[in-house]
Amino acid sequence: MKKDYEEYRDTGILGGYHPEMAVLREQSDGEVMTIFRDTEYHQQEQNMECRREMLIRGKVFHVTSVFPNQAIATPTDKMLSLIDAEFSEKGHSA
Repeated sequence: MKKDYEEYRDTGILGGYHPEMAVLREQSDGEVMTIFRDTEYHQQEQNMECRREMLIRGKVFHVTSVFPNQAIATPTDKMLSLIDAEFSEKGHSA
């Protein structure tokens, strides 16, 4: 695995996505949370905020992801519904 400075040197991006470095933690409710070393997690009343910074070609990007505490669908469910909607628009059935 490349060191952070090597990744930045080669790609111009610092703070890339490294799923192999994730830590899985089981929550008190039995859910499993994926934790990355370069991300700050802030539990709010209604949601979880995940914040990180990415340095891309000398510019700093502040990225915030917001996840509801009680999700109504999984990411896979949402992706499948988008695919189904796109097929329907084109007159196909999945």
